[in-house]
Amino acid sequence: MNARTMLTGLIAGRLAIGAALVAKPHSQVGTGWIGEDAKRPTAAVAFRAVGARDMALALGTLATRRSGGPLKPWLLAATLADATDLVATFAAGGAVPKRSKALIALLAGGAIAQQLALTRSVEA
Repeated sequence: MNARTMLTGLIAGRLAIGAALVAKPHSQVGTGWIGEDAKRPTAAVAFRAVGARDMALALGTLATRRSGGPLKPWLLAATLADATDLVATFAAGGAVPKRSKALIALLAGGAIAQQLALTRSVEA
């Protein structure tokens, strides 16, 4: 997979997940992450905030790619966000279902690996 295709996939995925969390925080995206606690009204606050963060990262990265600006700061910011999601998920211990932990490890871990690979291939 070339760098442009990888970056496009990361942007699209982050935008889609972010929009889903903002629009329907109690949906399968939320319950897939933290289980049944996602259906609590207060969980919507955190999910919408995370969703907005992801949309901002996606749109900022897209705008920077289109303008030819430096992508590395956006990729590193996205990596920090994904690493925080990953660590927070596992730090919650048994409160997060094992299946959810596996899903987040796959999604966030995969994004982290791709973003770090891309930071090596783009200019500062």
